[in-house]
Amino acid sequence: MYKKLEFEMSDGLIIKGQIEGNIDSDNLIVMLHSGGYDRHERGIKEIKNQQKIYFNPLGNYDYLTNLLKHDYAILRIDQRNHGESGKNIDIDPLIKTLNSLDIPSKDINIIIKAELARDKQTLNKLINKYPKIKDIVNRPPIQDLSFIKMKDDLEEVMKKLPKKIKKEFHTIDYVGTCMGTVVLGLYLKENKEKANSLTLFSPLYTFEYSFINPPKEAEFLINKKNAVENGKQFRLGNAVEGPSTLKEVKEFSKNFLTNIASLDIPIFCIQGQNDVLVPQKMQTQIFKQLENYRIANNLSEIYYAENKGVHCLYDAIFPSVLDAYWFIESNKKPVKTKTKPL
Repeated sequence: MYKKLEFEMSDGLIIKGQIEGNIDSDNLIVMLHSGGYDRHERGIKEIKNQQKIYFNPLGNYDYLTNLLKHDYAILRIDQRNHGESGKNIDIDPLIKTLNSLDIPSKDINIIIKAELARDKQTLNKLINKYPKIKDIVNRPPIQDLSFIKMKDDLEEVMKKLPKKIKKEFHTIDYVGTCMGTVVLGLYLKENKEKANSLTLFSPLYTFEYSFINPPKEAEFLINKKNAVENGKQFRLGNAVEGPSTLKEVKEFSKNFLTNIASLDIPIFCIQGQNDVLVPQKMQTQIFKQLENYRIANNLSEIYYAENKGVHCLYDAIFPSVLDAYWFIESNKKPVKTKTKPL
């Protein structure tokens, strides 16, 4: 089975995605991508490392889905402002600019709705009608990235999914990469009921290092922090961090790792040894602390793998995807029937 899906969020933004695989299974897998990427995990296809160029025609999640689709239903979504989902527009400044260009209110409302749905066809028609709006429509003001809002989006998607596909699932395995791992950590704190396992590619759990107080040698992170502390946004593709992002991270990071440690399902972290965004040594220490907590409290096991790869493991799809596949399979619950996926 393969079916495209659309979900309207409470603020009108449209989240787009797909469900595929064995829809008759009792077990669902949910995959959340990293910042700047899409539901295929293929936002960047070339990674230069020591004069080598790695090119992958498919994303990490495409490969993983192909391994799992015979026994599981698999849901992948584009998070807001990514892929085919709607743009996370800052509505008030957009309206102000459009008013200054003398655009009628009726067409302003159409533009806003089209931006929230990433309806390029409608936007192009309006650009042809009003050529002076081209720049603002193609690059509208965007709200700061919010992990909490993306967590809320996932909650809405999961509540709407059974009605969309006329199907309930008994267990759910979760897979996240970078930004997606943070969203899943926040989501699972409040939605543990059907959770069966959690797979983490390059988890972004080094909050002090990555957001709050990066060291001087982390030039990219220093530049990002300086921008947001001065009230500006920092763009990395479609991931747009701003002052409210930093404020939000400072708040939820106080209890984030404790909540992950207390999550009583098997967890598997796969980390790149050459990851400059999330240093291997720091991540290893974090997961050792989580492991010690879980052992002391008799909770489910936590596993950790270090592969020779960069952030998001694009140069190490295999064995990383195979590692994830075997971990999910080892925690598989029985399915009702098996159907041949499309």
